[in-house]
Amino acid sequence: MAAEGQRLLAAELSDRLIAHGAAVAPLTPVRDDQPFHWGRWFAAGVKAALAQARGAQPEAIGYAGAGALALLHDAELGVLCSPAPAEVVANNRYSADAFVVAGDIDGAIEALARCPTDNASVRCLEAAGWSWRDISGAPWSRFDVDTPLDLALLRLATRLPNVRLLASAVTAHLDEARLPDGRPLEVPNLEALGAVVRSRDAQLVVAGRVPASSLSYLETETACRVRCFVEERGMRSAPDGVPRSLLADWASRLGPADLVHELAQLGDAVILDSRVVMAGLAGSSDAAAWPPEEERFTSDFLDAGSIGTAWLAELTAAAADASVPFLLGGHALVSDGLRILVEAAWLGR
Repeated sequence: MAAEGQRLLAAELSDRLIAHGAAVAPLTPVRDDQPFHWGRWFAAGVKAALAQARGAQPEAIGYAGAGALALLHDAELGVLCSPAPAEVVANNRYSADAFVVAGDIDGAIEALARCPTDNASVRCLEAAGWSWRDISGAPWSRFDVDTPLDLALLRLATRLPNVRLLASAVTAHLDEARLPDGRPLEVPNLEALGAVVRSRDAQLVVAGRVPASSLSYLETETACRVRCFVEERGMRSAPDGVPRSLLADWASRLGPADLVHELAQLGDAVILDSRVVMAGLAGSSDAAAWPPEEERFTSDFLDAGSIGTAWLAELTAAAADASVPFLLGGHALVSDGLRILVEAAWLGR
């Protein structure tokens, strides 16, 4: 489900980039049986694309993940595609999913070849002398589809006003997709979360890689009070790459179920970036060290039955049975996903 959604979104984004004057080339899929270094992979892909084009060297090169920029309006996409010479423009300086860099293209490729992850690309270019500009303040700039829950959030966003219309192939996939138990692709506990957002007597707990812009949005656009725990923003672009999380430490010392119980005592609903806990317990920001994708994805829908990783099964079961509604997910959930949830709550969607 996630892979097909990303494929359709990548095709749509390619068409949009071409409309802005870009030439688009797919990068070779990553082989799971080999150690992965994003920079070497990207640099090889760019060089191959430039060699195949056999034309004059372009003024700028760029990169976008398959699920990036799905909701970004065309005007902001145009800004992303228009860096000044010696400048890189990205959707997020600290955790980039998409960027365009202009100027010394050979120098940019060389700098990016040393970059271990796409998230750290802007910082690598900055260290090599490029100025930077990001569009993270633009609505939906941070929304990146990596998981089925992200697709559920995307489907929910299509019901909101003033949201970019998606390609018909994408919306058809979102409407036709089904979870393993046959349920449609819906955000868990959506109605209960909406009731908390609209209540002046309630408190919402949000924990994880919450951007400052999302926190500001929550404080102004919700009726409830908000308690926020911000951890490990930009953890994949950190110099040492070792995540440090108080939430993960709590789960390690007292158990995942106790962490869920404690968070439930702090508010009337909890939105938890579970990937921070995964990274903290694994001691690595590399998703390869976390529980398998299929376990992470099923945990997001609060289904512990098929999860083989003991601590994640315990966390998921505790969240499903908690005294208050829980929502588990990744970075998209606690960034622009929060905006989707709040706007949907006020519209009763």
